[in-house]
Amino acid sequence: GWTLFPYTTLFRSVKPKALGFDVCAFVGVQLVSTNLYSGVIEALKLMPEVVECHFITGEYALLLKIYCRDNEHLMDVLVNTIQNIPGISRTETFISLDQAIERPFYVKDKSVVHNEK
Repeated sequence: GWTLFPYTTLFRSVKPKALGFDVCAFVGVQLVSTNLYSGVIEALKLMPEVVECHFITGEYALLLKIYCRDNEHLMDVLVNTIQNIPGISRTETFISLDQAIERPFYVKDKSVVHNEK
C-alpha cells in the first residue's frame, strides 16, 4: 500500500539556495486596520515566496520571511504583489546578509512536550 507523508515532511530540509532562491528577506507589514487581517493572510498564503508569517507586537502587525531568486525578484514581489494587497498600508524590508544560527528545535525533557509539571 501507499504511505502518505505531509508535504512539510518531504520538503522540510530543502535549502532555498539549492533551488536558486539566493535572497532571504524579512518584511514588516503595517495594516490599514486589524479587521483586515484575515483577508491579508489569505492573499499572502497564495504567494510561494512567503515561507513564514507571524502576527507580532510592536510597530508592525505582521512579520514575513520571504525567499526570492535575486534582488530584482524581491523588488517585484514587494512592489507588484505585497504592497498591492488590500489592507496593507506600508512595509519595511530587511535583507538577510547571512544566517548566523540555524538549528532544529529539540526538547530534552519529555514532560515539556506533554505540559507536565
